[in-house]
Amino acid sequence: MKILKWLNKNFEEVVMVAILVLMTVIMGVQVAARYLFNYSLSWTEEITRYLFVWAGFLSVSYCTVKCISIKIEQLVAKLSPRKKALVKVMNHTCEFIFFAYMIPFAWKYLQTSIASGQTSAACEMPMYVVQAAPFVCFIIVIFRVVQRWWIELQRVRGKEV
Repeated sequence: MKILKWLNKNFEEVVMVAILVLMTVIMGVQVAARYLFNYSLSWTEEITRYLFVWAGFLSVSYCTVKCISIKIEQLVAKLSPRKKALVKVMNHTCEFIFFAYMIPFAWKYLQTSIASGQTSAACEMPMYVVQAAPFVCFIIVIFRVVQRWWIELQRVRGKEV
């Protein structure tokens, strides 16, 4: 149970750090190969680019968990805790509507990619592995928005979470 609580709190952050470390190692191998052995690896830039895409989409979920979004903080900071929570509920409602709207489009995009059978140039990896990022991450965002929504609704009701 402790592991699940820790994962719930840190999942996106751990995955993004792992992706960043992997990107750094891969590009380090490329630099070493190019300058030490005068040999260029074709797959390193492609894999790094795809990892970056996944990290970018996953960062949306991370921002939701940490309640970091574009908002007028000066106005919200002057409100009482209950009113602040109410503003966050409205913000999360807008996020929920947006990502719920986007999921079918991401699914259609993924289905088209799977049907095409396209592979990447250097690694010959199926492109749907990369193009699954929006769909998977939007579902994670919806889950995280519902979590934040619940927390803020409890605060609106005057309960501390």
